[in-house]
Amino acid sequence: MKISVLVLLLLAGLRGCFAQTSAPDTAATGPDAPTALAAYSAPAYRAALHRFEARRLRLAGRYRRAATPAARAARIAEARQLLLTALDSTIFPAWEGTPWAFYGTTWEPRRGSIACGYFVTTTLHDAGLRLQRTVLAKQTSETIIKNLTSEAHITRYRGVTQADFVEKVRALGPGLYVLGLDFHVAFLRVREGGAVQMVHSSYVGPGTVVREAAESSDALASKYRVLGKVSADNVFVRRWLLGEALAVHGATVKE
Repeated sequence: MKISVLVLLLLAGLRGCFAQTSAPDTAATGPDAPTALAAYSAPAYRAALHRFEARRLRLAGRYRRAATPAARAARIAEARQLLLTALDSTIFPAWEGTPWAFYGTTWEPRRGSIACGYFVTTTLHDAGLRLQRTVLAKQTSETIIKNLTSEAHITRYRGVTQADFVEKVRALGPGLYVLGLDFHVAFLRVREGGAVQMVHSSYVGPGTVVREAAESSDALASKYRVLGKVSADNVFVRRWLLGEALAVHGATVKE
């Protein structure tokens, strides 16, 4: 009887800690290889975010002054690279090692705990995207993705093996993706050269935020996967660049 109650409690917690989809070993090398945990300082992290924010604002001014479509496209390309640099060099490393928990909602890396949906929304918030962090984090992973990018940048996979899925992602090309699984949400970062890295608040393994090779991630197992290539979406990048607020559509859980 005690075991049954414990199982029921754990299952009840899944909805709050995992962002579900709305439908039902090779080590990385180079820049994708797992590394020793980087040193973290809260003041240094905030200072770095302020520096990136200043660069974003300067670039936004240049975008607004751009006189031709080609000039605006060039500024969007710069913005895309700046966003990826902020995540890769500062934000993801700072959050690595932060404990995962069913209901983790911390705002600060390595202090408290963070659930998978909150990890996605909080890191994007730290990068400068204006979004409703709490409301979006509570949605199914497919709803999160559909609020970040359009159908033109979303692909869905059902009944595909993990190895085949990683190959399909690799074929989509380098960039930043948000990935929805049956009971999880994560980032996939595809590098030049084809390495596919999963960045997420992991409920398996160490039970922390990790950056790991997607091929060998136990958390990537899922019957259904939905993938949004947010870095390829110029509308998403422009919203980030100009500081436009992101509304939440199709929310089933309120703040």
